[in-house]
Amino acid sequence: MSRAGTLLLAATLAVAGCSRPAADQAPANDTAAVTEPSGPNLAGGSWDGVFTDPGVALDRFGRIGLRPGAYEKRGSVWRSEAAPTPMSDPQGKHPVMAYFTASGAADRLDRIEYRLAEPTAANDQLARDSFDKWVAQSLQQLGVAGGESAVAAIHGTKRAAGQLKGGADYAVTRTTTPKERLLAVTFTRSAPTSGQTNQGKM
Repeated sequence: MSRAGTLLLAATLAVAGCSRPAADQAPANDTAAVTEPSGPNLAGGSWDGVFTDPGVALDRFGRIGLRPGAYEKRGSVWRSEAAPTPMSDPQGKHPVMAYFTASGAADRLDRIEYRLAEPTAANDQLARDSFDKWVAQSLQQLGVAGGESAVAAIHGTKRAAGQLKGGADYAVTRTTTPKERLLAVTFTRSAPTSGQTNQGKM
């Protein structure tokens, strides 16, 4: 990645301050102790602060530099797509791009997704590393756990799907097309377990 691309990514991640997973693994429950995230804590330390009123959530995403678009109904799902974020030099021959999407119902979000699109002609480890940092740092700025689990799942040291303390499930999926390799990291609202209400505790 060129110096220009590196500086652009650093600027994006700084706004708030104003390899492959193992196959055929079942979802796991993350019961290990979670380090309390540091940072602005915009979501209040709970995923309930992310899966909330779309207007409130999108404002929080904008404050950490994710640049979300309008929350609009598309088919049966409400959805906001952020402006693409370059993970390598956008003027390069094979730019690697990252995307952020938030979706759910009219009155609340249920899912957010970070997606990396790497052209098949590229082999950009620096861009992949930048994507790891982009995901982890944005969650840290929101004040929720999950960044370390997601990065570990990307690199195969943690199962590709599981449940986080604080009210979210995570999943890492990969898709390859003739044009690009896609890596998606999604976080969805956890369903309350039988007889227990999710209080959003870390």
